[in-house]
Amino acid sequence: GMSMYHNAIDCHQAIQGDHKCSLGRSEVWDPASCFTCLVAMQQYAYFDALQLEQTEWMLNMLPSSLKIAFIDFEDKGTQGDMDCVHPGQQRRYFSCLIDKHCEKEPNSNRRKPRFRIELPGFPILGDGKGDNQNTAIPFSRGQFIQCIDANQGAYFEQMLLLPCALGEFRSDRLTACHRLRQPSRFVCKQTGAKKIVGFPEHITSDIGSIGDF
Repeated sequence: GMSMYHNAIDCHQAIQGDHKCSLGRSEVWDPASCFTCLVAMQQYAYFDALQLEQTEWMLNMLPSSLKIAFIDFEDKGTQGDMDCVHPGQQRRYFSCLIDKHCEKEPNSNRRKPRFRIELPGFPILGDGKGDNQNTAIPFSRGQFIQCIDANQGAYFEQMLLLPCALGEFRSDRLTACHRLRQPSRFVCKQTGAKKIVGFPEHITSDIGSIGDF
């Protein structure tokens, strides 16, 4: 459901976008350039054949803005000592990113990572949910991040309200004015206060108290 942002942004561009600018031409415009649905799929490296097949179905069905971040590992080996990996650490861990355009491994549906960032150690230190999101954050882009649960869905009509939601982060209020020498002139500064905007949750499973409700 969250991938509907891709279609909603495309719809807004078609209706009210500037088609004369260099980035608005039909041969250039791509909603994936301003929106990414980043899935923190922590266990992808351990998926069996059926789970990999289901992941491929999801990648092929959803738009190109869908990307998957997961945690990979390899034995430390002799190179680990040369790279100053901690002596008590037996493996090296990596945060990886894949999408539908990544190459597949031979005779498998497993994708080869487009990006691979080494982590300072075992990444799951406390709450697995938060740590899982932390490994995906390096692959996020832009000024706004919306964090959702895996069992939270959405629908297209809700995605069309995206400009209204982003409008909550804009502020034309003048928060501080300083008088100059001329009594009739003011210099006003705006403060970039952090904001949190709530979204309605559409739970698609019966997991947890909210799902039971």
